[in-house]
Amino acid sequence: MSLTGKITTEFGILSPATKFFHFVAKQLHHVQNVSDKVHHTKVHEGDWHSVGSVRNWTYVVDGEVIQAKENFEVIDEENKTLVMNVFDGHVSEKYKLFKLTLQLNDDKDNDGAIVKWTIDYEKINRDIAAPYGHLGFLNKTTEDIDAHLLKA
Repeated sequence: MSLTGKITTEFGILSPATKFFHFVAKQLHHVQNVSDKVHHTKVHEGDWHSVGSVRNWTYVVDGEVIQAKENFEVIDEENKTLVMNVFDGHVSEKYKLFKLTLQLNDDKDNDGAIVKWTIDYEKINRDIAAPYGHLGFLNKTTEDIDAHLLKA
């Protein structure tokens, strides 16, 4: 069994890609008010929306409240792509590397978007499971953000 891996989920949302991307890239501090899976967020270093700034997160994965830090490595507005590095806290107890990539594309068949989340990871040992719980967290949080944006 390999220590490194990549898991992906891709699905449609009703919000336009640009609107969803803007929320994640520029209004991420509101996610704790939008999703019950996010309990608390705060800036640790820098600000909310710049590459390299560090944010603390308290969130729920598989029914367990966990903590980690995260920062944007890439904010590509033209291609609606974000790359986030997740580290410290509970994540670092299981993974040496934990990167999230969000890619958004307009859905040509409706006014919504196609969301693609990818998790690249490296486990600290072979006994650690792949982070499918985090993929579930991303799915649920995406659905919550989508519902919020549709009300706005």
